[in-house]
Amino acid sequence: MAGFSWLPFRIPGIIDIIDIVVISFVIYKLLLLIRGTRAVQMLIGIISLLLISYISGVMGLITVKTMVDYTISFLPVAIIVLFQNEIRKILAKMGTNPILQFNAPTRGEAGIEQIVKAAEILSRQRKGALIIIQQIQGLGHHIETGIAMDARISYDLLINIFEPKTPLHDGAVIIIEDRIAAAGCLLPLSGNPNLPPHFGTRHRAGVGITEETDCVSVIVSEETGKISFAKNGMIMHYKDTSLEGMTRHLEGLLKMDQKNASKSRILNLIHRLKPRPTGEKDV
Repeated sequence: MAGFSWLPFRIPGIIDIIDIVVISFVIYKLLLLIRGTRAVQMLIGIISLLLISYISGVMGLITVKTMVDYTISFLPVAIIVLFQNEIRKILAKMGTNPILQFNAPTRGEAGIEQIVKAAEILSRQRKGALIIIQQIQGLGHHIETGIAMDARISYDLLINIFEPKTPLHDGAVIIIEDRIAAAGCLLPLSGNPNLPPHFGTRHRAGVGITEETDCVSVIVSEETGKISFAKNGMIMHYKDTSLEGMTRHLEGLLKMDQKNASKSRILNLIHRLKPRPTGEKDV
């Protein structure tokens, strides 16, 4: 480097390049995470404040700059408050990194078959249901909002839980491995503006919990009887609604994280999606 001592700037080394690439990747991921959410408008507002501070300084507007700078001094706290959901999602994504997955759940095929069988019967009877299957990330906070059960999975127990006009009917069932941990649980509703406006509370809750954690939701519409799966904030409807087909689809979703969600598998799931009728509603 001695031969380039006459240059007015330092030639970047390999460490500098790695530093820039990492920061660029983090910013890119953050932008992807908040795309399509209200956080975008908040981010624009923060950038606007910074621009106003700079312009007022250039123009000599001392009073305006002082007020804006005073407001900007609270930005670190404001960012934590305004972007708490996005920060939680980032940390949750880091927790589901395959390198950090030491406690993958063990789940038998019999448990999955019981869940699908219960969903199929509830679908025929037009009884709404919301079943959440825990993966790597724990759902302890949401379990505490319901009634603890710690019971072995069985389709008849699930059917009884979602019987209309019963205390646990409107809540969600959370399943850990092959046991029903709790019923009547309260879940966060998705604020995704891209979801169809006719989606009811049950579907929005089923999608909302998958936006925050790596769980899988099984949703039965009380209005139409249709069975849907949700994962990673995306709701899916399949053409093959047989017991074997639905079991295979659910097993595939549960194994996605363990197989690092390869691109070919994701594309295969997208091709299987069935377009949702525009008039469908749920309760």
